Amino acid sequence: MANDTAVWGILGALDREVASLRAEMAVDRVESALGAEFAFGVLRGRRVAVACCGVGKVNAAACATWLLCARGCGLILNAGIAGAVGHGLRTLDVVASRELCFHDQDPVMLKYFPKRRLFAGDPGLLALCRRACARPGVLQGAYREGRVATGDRFVADRATRDRIAAACAPDCVEMEGAAIAHVAFAAGKPCLVIRTMSDCADDEADVAYDDFIDRAADQSARIVLAMLEEAWA
Repeated sequence: MANDTAVWGILGALDREVASLRAEMAVDRVESALGAEFAFGVLRGRRVAVACCGVGKVNAAACATWLLCARGCGLILNAGIAGAVGHGLRTLDVVASRELCFHDQDPVMLKYFPKRRLFAGDPGLLALCRRACARPGVLQGAYREGRVATGDRFVADRATRDRIAAACAPDCVEMEGAAIAHVAFAAGKPCLVIRTMSDCADDEADVAYDDFIDRAADQSARIVLAMLEEAWA
């Protein structure tokens, strides 16, 4: 985990995922780059940079690279929503990234940098997330540390869900996390992805997503806020 003075880079794919964080920030400045707006300031006593990166692997990787390399953030968090795949997971449960992978990666990619299938979540950030989620009032569901699978597809049918489950056995599926973890690995910076389940990535996913997106996004934001406070403890 980065040192106590490091700027925390915080990304969400949707405006809804970062709105409550932006609302609480004391913003010093806003910079526009790569199609996104990055707010720099103080949140719960920590220096942070918060942005909506947009949906998908390329948008996420571009914004993560800019924060870590162009603006020198010491770590990066990606918080938001996902579709539950792992056994026993339900809407509003939380998965923190013990590891991440791409569910749409061709095996030929393993021949090239970074020559790996899995990216580990930072142990220090995982421990911080664990403490944050143990705080009263933070979680509405259960907490799990597991595998997050990323791909450029909104998974909303059981056949696709089952195919991904058979290929890489994730706990949840989403569209940004492994791309951010890939960038953090290349930059040598700590990274953690936090996902609240908005649906079960099945044939009812579209309906569940609409019903639970606000509560799921708010919960992931609460976890980030609790982590910022726990970092001082």
